[in-house]
Amino acid sequence: MNDRTSEPDTRGRRLRVLLVDNYALVLGALVLIGVLGGVVTYTTYLDGGTQTEPRQVASWQSSGEFMHSATVVNDTEAFAAGTVLRNRSVYFQRLTPRLNGSFVYTYAASDGGNLTVDTTVTLVMRSVEETGGGNETVYWRVERPLNEVSTSSLEPGERAVVPFSLNASAAAAEADRIDSELGGTPGRTEVAVVAEVERSGMRNGRPVKASDASRLSIDPGEGVYRVSDSGPLTDSGGQTEETTVPVEYGPLRTAGGPLLLLLGGVGALGLVAARRSGRLTVTDAERRWLAYRSTREEFDDWITTGRVPSEAEGPPVVTVDSLSGLVDVAIDTDERVIEDRRRGACLVLGDGQWYRYDRPAEPTKGQDRTGTESKAADKHLLAEEQNGSDVPGASGNED
Repeated sequence: MNDRTSEPDTRGRRLRVLLVDNYALVLGALVLIGVLGGVVTYTTYLDGGTQTEPRQVASWQSSGEFMHSATVVNDTEAFAAGTVLRNRSVYFQRLTPRLNGSFVYTYAASDGGNLTVDTTVTLVMRSVEETGGGNETVYWRVERPLNEVSTSSLEPGERAVVPFSLNASAAAAEADRIDSELGGTPGRTEVAVVAEVERSGMRNGRPVKASDASRLSIDPGEGVYRVSDSGPLTDSGGQTEETTVPVEYGPLRTAGGPLLLLLGGVGALGLVAARRSGRLTVTDAERRWLAYRSTREEFDDWITTGRVPSEAEGPPVVTVDSLSGLVDVAIDTDERVIEDRRRGACLVLGDGQWYRYDRPAEPTKGQDRTGTESKAADKHLLAEEQNGSDVPGASGNED
């Protein structure tokens, strides 16, 4: 029989031997896999558990910003008297000396609110010097109140508006005069409108008490004054509460649990059924064959497939008990091992002595074949050789 054609059967027998020799270990592993899969499946689909996570139940947002304008007081070719210039970054000292504006506060709340908003608008003049590291030195500071308004019962979406008006050119001139009275300071003279907003009341069902400030800078230049702020002053937030939600699992767990349960359960049942039905039985003949195949593969480099003439035509023959022993003889005598598959034997052909190992016959399904088939094959081969069908000597490989 061609050894290549028997490879699938050989692998199957080796697997059976592995399962038979490690039956308890394999069965225990399959049961453990099944139990693990069952636990994962149960905790995923039947008792997945819960977890707490924050959920936003209310939100709010507030905003405060400056709006400003200046009215042209004199006719010019570019601007007619009475023209209102709005929200510009630059105004003219002589043409639009008075800056009119307002500070507007509003807020939104998802669950309603009622606030009291106290807004104070002040003109602040000072001399300040940056000293590095975010620090500053204020040499002097003078404040002039411009307006103060208290707005009560402010609902979400409503606006608290506080108007103001000042002569920007005069304010810049006053700041320079104050600094001159002090003999001049190394700091930078600043003029700004500052709006301070204090809020109290209820918002989204919770008490509120907060304050902040917004600044509108006025910077005099050559014939103009520049107006700048940092944009709308906004703030936001919300209320959260802990809620209980089911635990969500990824696809690895949701699919892996049932797969492990199926693999372990079916595998364990199949293994037990195979043993009880006798499909896991390994005969002594199969073990001998597998031991031979392992040795054959190990010493493949020392073995050549060929046809050997009848021992009757050669020197005396010594029977060797194992293939590995026959390979040792080949190494010691510097010969090759010739595998004659028709005869079912491996031989070392020495000058004065031949050495022979009868390989075990490959068992067929349902049979425990013995080595008698090798002897029958030898008798048949001897008859063929006597009829001249073989040429003495070893020939090339045959598969």
